[in-house]
Amino acid sequence: MNNVANVLAIVLLVVLGATAVFDVIRHPKALAATEHLQIPASAVPVLGAVKILLGVGVAVGFGNIRAAELTGLCLCVYFAVATLTHVRVKDTVKGTAPAFVLLVVSGLYLLATVAK
Repeated sequence: MNNVANVLAIVLLVVLGATAVFDVIRHPKALAATEHLQIPASAVPVLGAVKILLGVGVAVGFGNIRAAELTGLCLCVYFAVATLTHVRVKDTVKGTAPAFVLLVVSGLYLLATVAK
């Protein structure tokens, strides 16, 4: 992977790791955010597990370009669904922006992994 992909991977690892911990331990802020998005509280640990798996994919991607490409695609899908979920409940721009920014970062990561 190139340096841009490496920097984006580190950013994604930090974000995924921090938010996954909040989801897995069912932190009140994570529960409040998902309740606002009409996501059942029972799904919050599952979202945390998905983020952990995505983080593992990003970490494996440092040594395996195919894993990085596949993980980049999965990240794009995850954050596209997250962004659409915010839009579906008519969330504010402030509430939707983090998911959208992470969608953009994921897209850039994907592009950086496939760049020769």
